[in-house]
Amino acid sequence: MRQTRVGTLLFASAAYVIIGTVTAALAGIASSPAGVKAWRVAAWLLSLGVFATHIVSERRRHLHPVSVATSAALAVALGAFVVAALGPFRAHLDDPSRLKLAMLSLVAWPLLTGIPAFVVALLATLGLEHSPAIGRPSGTTSNDS
Repeated sequence: MRQTRVGTLLFASAAYVIIGTVTAALAGIASSPAGVKAWRVAAWLLSLGVFATHIVSERRRHLHPVSVATSAALAVALGAFVVAALGPFRAHLDDPSRLKLAMLSLVAWPLLTGIPAFVVALLATLGLEHSPAIGRPSGTTSNDS
């Protein structure tokens, strides 16, 4: 994985963490259930934008669809790990009876987000293979470097 790919992955992961923590904080101070829901929807939409941008960015590097999906899924999983560490894990550190649950969140969240992200990114990338308007021109060969 090249330096720029690692940077893209880390940038996307950081964006997920910022989106997740900021919108959660804003939802926490929302004055109504509708406000909470609006901030949650905003988090989903902003994360979707990061996810799509990451996929298109990796695709433009002429990478194999599995490589693109892996990079996008790793960014999602890393972001989920950090969000779990900032939220559920930290919240339960003082309660020894819930420490196992807190530790589980550090493993579960990356898996529960990263695996579906891989599948969706792979399907999206394969679908984009037939769309020359976004990223690589049709007929260009993939290169996994």
